Amino acid sequence: MKKVIVRAPVRADLAGGTLDLWPLYLFHPGSRTVNVAISYHAESEIVETGDDAIDIHLTDQGYEQRYQSIHELAADPKAALIHRALEHSHLTGIRITTRTDAPRGSGLGGSSALTITLVRALSELADAPVEGDDLIALVRDLETRLLRVPAGIQDYYPPVYGGLMAIHLNPGVVLRHPIALPVERLAEHMLLHYTGVAHFSGTNNWDIYKRQIDGKKKIHKGLDLIAESAIEMEKALESGDLQAAGVALGHEWENRKALIDGISTPEIESAITAAIGAGAWAGKVCGAGGGGCIVFLMPPDRRESVRESLAHVPGQVIDAQPVAHGLTIERSDDLPKARPRFRMRSSPSLEQLYVFGGSGAYKPHLLAEAIITQSEPRSGVHVDIVRSFVAPMHAGDGTVRWTEARTIEPEKLDIRAVPDPNHEIDDELKPETLMQGALLSEDAFRTYVSGTAKLAVFHNREFDLYSQQGETRQSFVQRCHEEAKRRINDEQERLESTFRRRIDQVKERSERDQRERDASDETLASDRDQDVNVAWGQTLYNITSGKPSALDESPHSVREDDYLSKIRQIQRSWDKELQVIREELELKARAIEEIVITPSAKNVEITKYLILWAAGL
Repeated sequence: MKKVIVRAPVRADLAGGTLDLWPLYLFHPGSRTVNVAISYHAESEIVETGDDAIDIHLTDQGYEQRYQSIHELAADPKAALIHRALEHSHLTGIRITTRTDAPRGSGLGGSSALTITLVRALSELADAPVEGDDLIALVRDLETRLLRVPAGIQDYYPPVYGGLMAIHLNPGVVLRHPIALPVERLAEHMLLHYTGVAHFSGTNNWDIYKRQIDGKKKIHKGLDLIAESAIEMEKALESGDLQAAGVALGHEWENRKALIDGISTPEIESAITAAIGAGAWAGKVCGAGGGGCIVFLMPPDRRESVRESLAHVPGQVIDAQPVAHGLTIERSDDLPKARPRFRMRSSPSLEQLYVFGGSGAYKPHLLAEAIITQSEPRSGVHVDIVRSFVAPMHAGDGTVRWTEARTIEPEKLDIRAVPDPNHEIDDELKPETLMQGALLSEDAFRTYVSGTAKLAVFHNREFDLYSQQGETRQSFVQRCHEEAKRRINDEQERLESTFRRRIDQVKERSERDQRERDASDETLASDRDQDVNVAWGQTLYNITSGKPSALDESPHSVREDDYLSKIRQIQRSWDKELQVIREELELKARAIEEIVITPSAKNVEITKYLILWAAGL
C-alpha cells in the first residue's frame, strides 16, 4: 500500500494582488506581485485502500464520505475540489484526507495551497509527478474550472517554491524572482492579524476584472497605481530597507481600497488604525479584501506595542511567520505503525521549573523538547534529531512568542523545582493564564519547529546524485566533478570506437580507389598500399593517444596527402565533439540544487513541554 503526504505553506501578499489575473497584467506594463510563504500550511494525505471506492475526510469541515465511483463523488458539492483533481488523475481505490492551518476565508491563499498539495500528491501516487511551473499551470486551470471565475496565479508560487519573491507578470512568460532578504529578518518586522471576518476572493476580484475589461478609467488608473506600489515594494525589499517597504505597503493599501467599495470594512480600518497608532508603519488586507487577514510592517521594537493594541480590536493576532521552504513530500510504500505522540491538551496542568542565576525579576518562558524526523525518500535521508527550544511568554494573555524562540541546551542551565529567592515573580501574573496559553500553543510550536528545523540535501538532477548524510556542499560538488570525469572517459571511449570505424572507412575507400586506378600495375599498387597502411596505423595511434594526426615525414604521394588530409578532418571533428561533451558535462557537474527537508508537524514528537521561569535568559 502506498501513502503520500504533501504539505505546503500558504502566503501573505505584500503588493500587486489582482494584477495576477490574466489578462489584466497585460494592460499594466511592469506588473508584478510580491508575496512570502508563511508558517500556516495546507496538507493532503492520500493512501491506497485496495478497493475501487474513494474515501474523503475533509478535516477542517469535519466531513467524511465514501463514494463507490467518481460519478457519485461528482454529485457531492462538498467534494467539488477533489472531483476536479480526480477528474484529471483518474485514480480510485484511495482515501484522501485534507487539512489546513489557515482560518477559512483568511485571504492567505489556503484553498490554492490545498489544491497544490492535492494535485501534487495524486500525481506522486500515480508515479507521474507534476512539479514546479507545470504544477502551477495545472492547478490554475483546475481552480478556474471549479470557481467559474478567473483564478490568479500568485497564490500558487509560495506553496511550491517557498520564501520571499516577486512574480513578474510579463507578456508571454511569468517569471518568479526570489528576493534575497532573509525571511528571518522580515519576520522581525511583520505581524499578521485575523479580523475574524471571512472573505471570498472571487467576488471582489471578479468585479474589478469586469470593470477593467469594460474600460472603466478609475479601475485602470487604480491598477496602474497598484503596479507602481508593487515595484516600490520589490525595490525596498531587495535593498533591505524595511521602512521603505512599510511605506510601499501603505501606498498599496490606499490604492487598493480606492478601487471599489467593499475592500475595506470597519473591522479592517479599526485594526489598521490601532496598529499604526502603536507604531506600525502600515498595514494592508491580504488577498482581495472584505475581510480575512491583515499584514503589518513595523520596527522590531514596536512589535509588542502593536500586538497589545490589536488585542483591543475585533479578531486576533495569529502566530505565523515567513518561511523559506516550499512544499514537502513524504512517500512510503509500506505503512509504518503510528508512533505514540506526546499530547498536552489532555493534561490539566504543566510542570513549572525555575532557573537559578541571572539578574532581575523572573520572566515566564516555555521550554519544549522534541524529536524531529527529517526524511527525503528520493535521497534515502532519514534522520532523527533532538532539539530543545525556549520562547518568552506574554505575561498578559499567556501567548507564547515563537517568533522570538531560540534553541537552548537545558543541561547547561541550573534548573530546579523551587524558585531562586534572589528573584521576584510578579504577583499580577495569573498561573492559569500562562498554563492555558502554553497548552494552546502546541500546534504553534510544531509549526515553528517545522519551519526552522531544516536539513539541506544537495541534488544534481543531471547525474541523479544526492549528497550523503553529513556531506558538505563542497564535497558533493567534488563528487559531481568526479562523476563528470568518469562520463567524459566513457564518452571518449565511445568516440574512439566511432572514429576508428570512420578511419577504417576512409582507409578502405582510399585503397579501393587506388586499386581501381592502378589495376594495370599490381607492383606499384602493392608498394603504395604498404605506404598507406603505415600512415594509417601511425595516424590512428596519434589520434587515439591525443597527439597530432600528421606524420613527421612529408607525404610521398598525392594519394597519401589526400588520405592524411581526411584523417586530419576526422581528428578535428573528434577534438571538437569531445570538447563539446567535456564542457556540457562540466556544466552539468556544477548544476547543484539544494533540497531543504522541512519536517511536517506530524514528524515533530514533543518529549518535554513545561513553563520555565528565568531571569535574563
